[in-house]
Amino acid sequence: MTSVDQSGAPWVLNPAFRIQGGDLVNEAEGTRLTLTPPLRELWELGERRDGAPAVRLTEEAEKALRRIRLIVPPDASAAATGGLARTAGTPLSLPAGTRAAAAVWGLIGAPVDLGGPPGPRPKDAVPVIRQALAGRFRLLAQPGTWSWTLRARPAEGLPGLVDHGDLAVHPQTDTGAAAHERLRALVGTVLAQGHRPLVIGGDHSIGYPVISAVAGRHPALRVVHFDAHADRRPAGNAVTADCGNFVSWVLSEHPHVEWLTIGVRGVDTNLDQATNGRVSYLTADEARAPEAADTIARFCAGAPVHLTVDIDVLDPAYAPDVVYPAGGGLDPATLTALVRSVAAAGRLVASDLVEACPSPSGRHLTAAHLADLVETVQLAEAGQVVGRGSPVNNFAGEDA
Repeated sequence: MTSVDQSGAPWVLNPAFRIQGGDLVNEAEGTRLTLTPPLRELWELGERRDGAPAVRLTEEAEKALRRIRLIVPPDASAAATGGLARTAGTPLSLPAGTRAAAAVWGLIGAPVDLGGPPGPRPKDAVPVIRQALAGRFRLLAQPGTWSWTLRARPAEGLPGLVDHGDLAVHPQTDTGAAAHERLRALVGTVLAQGHRPLVIGGDHSIGYPVISAVAGRHPALRVVHFDAHADRRPAGNAVTADCGNFVSWVLSEHPHVEWLTIGVRGVDTNLDQATNGRVSYLTADEARAPEAADTIARFCAGAPVHLTVDIDVLDPAYAPDVVYPAGGGLDPATLTALVRSVAAAGRLVASDLVEACPSPSGRHLTAAHLADLVETVQLAEAGQVVGRGSPVNNFAGEDA
């Protein structure tokens, strides 16, 4: 059954739910709802195929049912059959600040990895990144936390974050196309809730379903892409994107998206020429120049922006745990400054941050840098709404 919510947006009942006894249960996602009379009526109407009138929900009820994915956008229903996401081992949240103007971020873990050379894999970094973020978020959420970056208390202006869990991936049976379609559907449910998707990977193949879903909501989308590599090999006969050609896949599907890649270096031998006119570049050397911020400002210029970061844009001295390291990369301070420039010049509507691998040593330095960038995005937006104060005045009478 397709119906509409209070705003007129279409939705369908999630086919992953089943009646078990007196409950509605989504076993794949671990969701169980008591089958109250209103829910039973909604479910029975949803099961009918005889032209039953559309169901109207209150705004509060619609938000609650979207949050647990009992109702989903129509284009997500097929992929939702086997469940879209599972509760993460380290759930995260960040309350919105009192003066936050931006929509909250909707966090998604995406442990997707379509293969590559042997060694530690990006899909296994999602729990490591979550652990790194947990400590950072605890500090950011405390009212007394002081940010030297902002010279202010960040809690006043944070946009907030809601955790939507980790993408349900079935490595023994999933094809890459199936995992990508499920991720696209999951991003669609996050967008339908008014949240901005923030996806942690996983390999960079996830950029294709994530950015495609976002571009469907924002036709004038501009993508700022930090990476050591152009990721613009031709698609060939493949059924979905991989980490080396996801840019070509996105631009082929969305002809109005404009693209800026920052941090590229080395040599490419097989670039997809079809995307030439819509992709601009700043090499790693050019990104270190003072003019880089001006280039970013002109490119973003108030437009809706998707930020996608392959952590191998950093030099291997700082981010050693990546699949395809490339010397001559950026340092963390430069990358942080450029990401702040993106947040200041454009209107961030989504982001994905990928390609960190767990460290065999257990130090997980690369995953920590990726977590730092998530915090950078939060603080960059907070800096646009909080006032700057004196650390002496603000800390007067507090413990040193």
